[in-house]
Amino acid sequence: MKPGSLPRLTRSAATRLDSTPQSLPPRSMSACPCCHQPLQNTASVCPHCRAEKHYGPVKREVLLSSLCGLALVLGLTRLLFPQLFAPFSPWLILLMLAGLAVGFIFAQFRFAGDRWLHLHKD
Repeated sequence: MKPGSLPRLTRSAATRLDSTPQSLPPRSMSACPCCHQPLQNTASVCPHCRAEKHYGPVKREVLLSSLCGLALVLGLTRLLFPQLFAPFSPWLILLMLAGLAVGFIFAQFRFAGDRWLHLHKD
């Protein structure tokens, strides 16, 4: 390389050096689903109504769905196989666990996705 000469730059490096700073695009705004006030798309808590963006079921929904699954399985078992309830059967414990599992899995599928919830009442 000759003294005083600049090294040859590739096209991409040269365009990066010559580029002028550009302004960032404006932040996109949307309305809060609960109070309908302006809200940034990336926000997880609404500053106006304190609603929180939540993914999946909350504890209350999991517990309620699990207990409903337990009641449903026990009710159907009682109707179809009443002999399981006369003496205590180990099959009954397995059916109870299956009912809890069915309710839990139902809650995971039913309440999957992003939702805005008022979790804390002020």
